[in-house]
Amino acid sequence: AIMLTRLRTAGVELQFGQAVSAITSAPGTATVAIDGGDALSADYVFNCTYANLQNLAGPGAPDFNLAHEIAEVTLVQPPPELAEVGITVMDGPFFSCIPFPARGLHSLTHVRYTPHRGWPDQPGEDPDQQLQAYDKATSVDWMIRDASRFVPAIATAEPLATLFEVKTILRRNAGDDGRPILFERHGAEGRLISILGGKLDNIYDALQRLDQESFEFEGASS
Repeated sequence: AIMLTRLRTAGVELQFGQAVSAITSAPGTATVAIDGGDALSADYVFNCTYANLQNLAGPGAPDFNLAHEIAEVTLVQPPPELAEVGITVMDGPFFSCIPFPARGLHSLTHVRYTPHRGWPDQPGEDPDQQLQAYDKATSVDWMIRDASRFVPAIATAEPLATLFEVKTILRRNAGDDGRPILFERHGAEGRLISILGGKLDNIYDALQRLDQESFEFEGASS
């Protein structure tokens, strides 16, 4: 709600339910092609499309060396003693069980069991189609069993729902769970900017990097 208010105050136009088919650039302009709609033109285009970052980066874009995973997040009703508690065991093949306020439940994930399958990004391949075709068999029993070795009360957590999603990372971080930000300028005059951040606070890294960049808007530099 806070971000929507800020966007409206800044006069940002939002378009939902629009499928972008391509982004391109030329001297002085960048263009976003919309399926079944009018193309949008701007001084610059920021490509923050996560799993489809490479597919929409436009012709001549560098290889971002992305990898994808099908990841499972299980939603559980925690036992009473954990209802107001979030637990994450760090630095190893461990678990996290933290509040999921939107559903009034806890999310349960595990470094070993949350990733189901992974693959390197392939040109023209839609990761969302890979997700839709996946059988989505849950690993929640393994998650609960392993987590209860450290926190016995988790053994009584009740699984109620499972969320499957595509998780996109840099290929070099496939083995260490690192989340460095990817920031690439490409296209004519650097008018296309592709950004991948795997954590919420990467937005601050992106803003800091943008402050270091030079941009031209309708003849003026900024």
